[in-house]
Amino acid sequence: MRIAILSDVHGNLEALESVLIAIHREGAERVVVLGDLVGYGPDPVACIYRIREVESICVLGNHDQALIDPSYAHELNAMARDTLLRSRDMVDPEVLAYLRTFPFRYIDSDAIFTHANPVEPEDWQSLYLFEHVDWCLAALDARIAFVGHTHHSGICCRMDTTSVSLTSSEVAIGHHRYLVNVGSVGQPRDGDPRASYALWDTDSQHVELRRAEYPVRRTQEKILALGWPTYVAERLARGE
Repeated sequence: MRIAILSDVHGNLEALESVLIAIHREGAERVVVLGDLVGYGPDPVACIYRIREVESICVLGNHDQALIDPSYAHELNAMARDTLLRSRDMVDPEVLAYLRTFPFRYIDSDAIFTHANPVEPEDWQSLYLFEHVDWCLAALDARIAFVGHTHHSGICCRMDTTSVSLTSSEVAIGHHRYLVNVGSVGQPRDGDPRASYALWDTDSQHVELRRAEYPVRRTQEKILALGWPTYVAERLARGE
């Protein structure tokens, strides 16, 4: 089975559509979304509906949690909080009810899917620091974990007692433990503005990080038309 893993859509419909087209062409049979459908981007409701239409399996992200319960919004930075609260004005109770069905963790085929740290996903720990990645891989009780949250794609592997960051964008899953950060669909921050996602072939045990071009300018125009912070639009073209 070919599984497409997406994360951090952040209301960017153009980026999401480009990725959905790409994974359809690549023969993905299942879609797993690692949270943060909302926040920053101008189309939170449309993105949620598209994710539902393709019958995605979804886990909860911290922005989704803050949309459901605004008391969590104080944990976001000022810009994220601003766009999140504006997004809440766009959603109806039915959409909020759908988001409330998202678990913190999904497990399938000896893999864990979470938004943040797969060991303690409800704490929203960002796996930026290598010491956190190393601790996570040491504590992992599955062969592979897929995460998002940092908006930086990459693959790490733990062999015996040593964890390493792989320089390749693809890996053949062996007998070690692997942590795959699929990056962000709607707001990459690793210097590459293209939408990021991953494809996992469970038969061949092959994982590859992929990128998809999308019309960034169109998303920027929507953000500016809403009167949202200029930097939210500008950063998309720079992948930051």
